[in-house]
Amino acid sequence: MNSRERVFHAIDCEPVDRTPWVPYAGVQAANLLEGVDAEQFLKSADLIVEGFSKAYEKYTPDALPVLFDIQMEPEAIGCELKWSKNNPPAVATHILEEEGMTVADLPLPGADSGRYPVAMEAARRVVEKYGDKIAIYALICGPLTLALHLRGVGLFAEMIRKKTKDKVDELMKYCVQVGKDIARMYKEAGVDVIAVVDPMVSQVSPKHFETFVKEPTTELNTYIREELGLRVMSFSCGDATKNLELMCQTNTNGIAFDENVDLAYAKEVANKYNVSYGGNLPLTTIMLFGTPAENVEEAKRELEIGKGAGYILSPGCDIPYNTPIPNLVAIADYVSGNYTSLDDFSDESLADDGADFEDVEVEPGHVFIEVITLDSEGCAPCQYMCEAVRGVLPKYEGRISWRESLVKTKAGIRRMKKLGVANLPVMLINNEVVFNNIVPTQAELIEAIEKRL
Repeated sequence: MNSRERVFHAIDCEPVDRTPWVPYAGVQAANLLEGVDAEQFLKSADLIVEGFSKAYEKYTPDALPVLFDIQMEPEAIGCELKWSKNNPPAVATHILEEEGMTVADLPLPGADSGRYPVAMEAARRVVEKYGDKIAIYALICGPLTLALHLRGVGLFAEMIRKKTKDKVDELMKYCVQVGKDIARMYKEAGVDVIAVVDPMVSQVSPKHFETFVKEPTTELNTYIREELGLRVMSFSCGDATKNLELMCQTNTNGIAFDENVDLAYAKEVANKYNVSYGGNLPLTTIMLFGTPAENVEEAKRELEIGKGAGYILSPGCDIPYNTPIPNLVAIADYVSGNYTSLDDFSDESLADDGADFEDVEVEPGHVFIEVITLDSEGCAPCQYMCEAVRGVLPKYEGRISWRESLVKTKAGIRRMKKLGVANLPVMLINNEVVFNNIVPTQAELIEAIEKRL
């Protein structure tokens, strides 16, 4: 059984000779190339192919994504992006917030739109070079997340009000059509698996998932499976536990998730619906800041829990740019049976690095808001929680201060542990957790602020 066959068998919940290993080496692949940052990487087919090749050589994967950037769709539709040197870009402007702009005015991106000429060229070249060796994944932006990118956080309020339901449905229908078109383009490039990446699924209730997300996602997944003849994986980062079972009901081949979701529970749900499941190696505490030995121990733990039909060992999301290469090589070696040393700890205590994020003493008549995130530049739920805060700042000028505490720093990890926070993103007001892994509407955030003022 070669790597490609192994992935197909796992996705189809059939027996495999060993658990497949699928590292999401997105912008981290850029770090394998000397002097190349994330922006340069994501704008060049040559660099994407070169990074893919390096990841293939170093990480001996059973599958790899062509690239990991779910901001390509909103960019091609007309949103502006904020670029980063070590993250995928973030959506900076939401086109449907422009005065007079409606869904009917939005274009449907094609092969010549935005950076899709780059992505499709890269896809064709990696398929030609590696398509007979490993499974090739293509990632597209899921309907709900794309809707947020286009509309902004105002979408949450529209999902709550009955009179705007039709408006949300119209936008979701448009987003599904975009997903179909991009999936078809990747099919023509020769990829094997479409991953529908919808991180904002973790930020809505099961009720709203049922009302707005389930039917559109099912339509998209069914098109990918039945019209295109490809396998489809449904991915959501953040604590998607509450919606995991609903995700399995969208005619998907499998679900993927991050460390916020308990692997044993995900296995139970996936087995119930006979879908595959992948995850959830911790991105920061283990992969970014751990040693090779700690990464192997975590992989061993997850392989023991997940063993059996349908399980795919993978990170929780796009691997951080600065993740040490030896950590990924160690996991790859262990999975393939070539790892021999568990005594390579070069542990640097978390207590020894830099300044901590301390509690802020709040003065009467003022409010301090803290958002703990993976990184709002590269994580959609984190971005929109921060946008929710920025949206209310003008109303409380001079009475609100706020900060983002990134868990991609050791100080951020210590802050998270100190507060006993288990899921991301989290919003604290006056040092008290108020919104845990749920992006508030403007009305909800204002109510919480007024209560504390």
